[in-house]
Amino acid sequence: MLDVGCSKIFAALFCLALLGNAAAEEPWRVILEPKSMHREITWEIPGAERTVLAPVVVDGDEYLFPSRQIWDRFHVDPAEIQRRGALVSTADLATLKPRYERNSKQVIEYAELASDRPIVASAVLAPKFLDLFRDTLGDKVLLVVPNRFHAYVFPALASNYQDYYPMVNEAFHDTAWPISVEVFEVGPEGFRAIGVYKSP
Repeated sequence: MLDVGCSKIFAALFCLALLGNAAAEEPWRVILEPKSMHREITWEIPGAERTVLAPVVVDGDEYLFPSRQIWDRFHVDPAEIQRRGALVSTADLATLKPRYERNSKQVIEYAELASDRPIVASAVLAPKFLDLFRDTLGDKVLLVVPNRFHAYVFPALASNYQDYYPMVNEAFHDTAWPISVEVFEVGPEGFRAIGVYKSP
């Protein structure tokens, strides 16, 4: 017998199978998720040890993770879900406005993306994410997403991102939906993990 969560996913996937692109609101997202959650359907990120990509079905404010059984039963196409997820992440990113933190010389130290909705973990995966920061932080940035509601973006060149361990660590621990303290490099070549925040 399916539990309530599985039943909801089953219903959502069934509706998707019937409606296809005619659905009024795209129910799929692809989000960053902690590897330790052991979701049944995930995709690896180059270099990452603690973080994966995971597809979810959105049901109101709830994220439902499909089981392998349901994924296989409906013959879900990963490429199609990633395509749909990219559209939603682009829409999510468009709702966010970076807040820039500057030092005493007015040089930008980092940008913060925040929302009261758990969409930041998908917004940072938008294909045009780097475009949002190219004029302020450069052609390559460092990214950390401690929870579904916050992300911090640092310039890749001459960055002192390690100094912000306390801020990142607090954001990671002070939430019901932590993701990771892994640091990602986002550039023209793509998205890859380059390290992990550690206690000084």
